[in-house]
Amino acid sequence: MFQIAGKMENTKLYDVCIVGAGMIGSAAARHATLESPGAKICLVGPKEPKDRVTAGHGIYGAHYDEGRITRSLDPDPIWAELAQRSIARYRDLEQRTGVRFFTEVGQMSISVKGDSYIENVKDVTKVLNLETEVLNKDGIENNYPFLSVDENAEAVLQRKDAGHVSPRTQVIAQQTAAHLQGCDIINDVVNQVTEANQSGGSKCMKITTGNGQVIFAKRVLLATGAFTAFRDLLPRGKELDVKLLTQTVLFLEVSDSDAQRLKTMPCLLTKHNDGDKFDTYILPPIKYPNGKYYLKVGHGEDFERELHTAKEVADWYKTEGDKLSHQPLLNKILRFVKGVQVLSTYGDCCVTTHTPTNQLYCDMVTPTLGVATAGNGYAAKSADEIGKMAAKMIIAGRWNHDLPRDNFRARFRVKPTKLTAKL
Repeated sequence: MFQIAGKMENTKLYDVCIVGAGMIGSAAARHATLESPGAKICLVGPKEPKDRVTAGHGIYGAHYDEGRITRSLDPDPIWAELAQRSIARYRDLEQRTGVRFFTEVGQMSISVKGDSYIENVKDVTKVLNLETEVLNKDGIENNYPFLSVDENAEAVLQRKDAGHVSPRTQVIAQQTAAHLQGCDIINDVVNQVTEANQSGGSKCMKITTGNGQVIFAKRVLLATGAFTAFRDLLPRGKELDVKLLTQTVLFLEVSDSDAQRLKTMPCLLTKHNDGDKFDTYILPPIKYPNGKYYLKVGHGEDFERELHTAKEVADWYKTEGDKLSHQPLLNKILRFVKGVQVLSTYGDCCVTTHTPTNQLYCDMVTPTLGVATAGNGYAAKSADEIGKMAAKMIIAGRWNHDLPRDNFRARFRVKPTKLTAKL
């Protein structure tokens, strides 16, 4: 028990409350319990709804899937290093929790010889001392006879410490570890975060949930992704400078025999390599909870659309994405992967949060409130290191990581936008 403005509160005062139970928030919860053993930590966020269409709270996560590419091959050295550090801890997390989420099939970035993207990837592999191979068309198709690429294709292949993760299962692993280490996990939506005055003059944070629960904490970390602006979470007048962009993926059901034939297929990123400048990412067949195998293909910037309001975001999550993208995505995957018999297809969607710097925001907004958000579409593979970075920061109440703080400083809008529209 403790006093708020002279009133005794019959509840515990947490040292840290992490709001948002997705990939970053769940990782931050685990690392917070490691960073400060014995501290009172809680993680608050809704579970994945059984049916997104009928979910009443309107809050969704980008981790509702079984496949995300993970690799250190990235033209941006910061994102590459965040990924490299995260991937290095995957197996340990799996062993500690008994939850498997990483499949090491490798990853290959394909472009045309001399393209700036592939040259930047090569440069980063040298900086991070990554074990990779550079392949031309013959090398690609000799290693993977089921792939077809252009004559002038060039690829960088990372065989080890790359492949795909189940973001859904990785969240389970992170939360399992956090709970085993003493973190309280609260299945609820947070509607408001405000400052409160304790008796004696010190301040704490008051967190109010959708179910009417009130939680108090010395510090709060927001890992709330695309929904940060749609609840009263930030101080009045503070709005993060972000864009919310739609993402569509297409799933192709394939037979067990095709899945077996393609079992050595790496995850693919294709950049500027077939004349129409239509970039894609492709995942090999993954077995989904319904027992079926699916290839998955997604797009680059081509089909993105900016969303501005809470209703637009919530409505988007109830769709199969941009249906106009489905046929082009299907054509793309059939162009690269030979001989696939498509049994059925369906689309899915999510929303990614983007910053002007193309880097995530990990920063203290006030002495008692921090943010770890805006993954720019790259955060799934790097979530563990981002969570560690955020946990060290919020425990200390200041920047406390070896990477430079300036890379991750939050930017705020000068004028409010429609993102302030609440659900």
